[in-house]
Amino acid sequence: QFLSFNAGLRLESVTIDEPRLLTSADLNSVLGSSNLFLGSVGFVYDSRFDPVESSNGSYLAMTYTIGFGDYSYSRGELDYRFHQLIYQRPDTSGRHILSYKTKLGVTGGGTPVFENFYGGGFSSLRGFAFRGVSPIQGGVRVGGEFMWVNSLEYSFPLTADDMIHGVGFVDFGTVEENVEINSSMFRAAPGVGLRVHVPWAGIAAPLAFDWAFPVSTAPGDDKQTFSFYLGLLR
Repeated sequence: QFLSFNAGLRLESVTIDEPRLLTSADLNSVLGSSNLFLGSVGFVYDSRFDPVESSNGSYLAMTYTIGFGDYSYSRGELDYRFHQLIYQRPDTSGRHILSYKTKLGVTGGGTPVFENFYGGGFSSLRGFAFRGVSPIQGGVRVGGEFMWVNSLEYSFPLTADDMIHGVGFVDFGTVEENVEINSSMFRAAPGVGLRVHVPWAGIAAPLAFDWAFPVSTAPGDDKQTFSFYLGLLR
């Protein structure tokens, strides 16, 4: 177990030009060059024995960020993960693990579109493309001020040597223009996947192959059934 505190400063010069569409007021407002200055503070509590393949314990990270310079806003984020060992063989192999993960984010109204929240992808909502879940303005995905995404996953061995694991999961959540949960914008995607260990290649984390099938979507979502990732740090 450990508890750590952190602080950071991020300075960026951002240039946006020649957008594909000029129909979004939020996008048009950030065209050209601007300066993005962000200061952040946060803490992390981690009781997991192995952050790559956790079988027990929890992880909690909270971050507060304030923007200044050309964009003034505040932002809060929470990342929580919980893992519970359901079953294992007497020699501790063959583990069945239940995991729950949630990410919550709120950002102020002065946030530029490129710093808003977006959903989709392996580390967010499987079944949707990267940044494929977002409020849409004038045909442009502009992100939202509120995000809440979750994942419930069950992992179990498929081979006696634990080289290949299967997973069943459901990812669900939303990204909203304002701080609210709109039932018509709530997304959900159950799915299955494989975790393949390849120690001969010198890779500590497994290869992850997932297939997710959205059952609840919103207009304009960019769906994607298959996703691939190296590791389990979602």
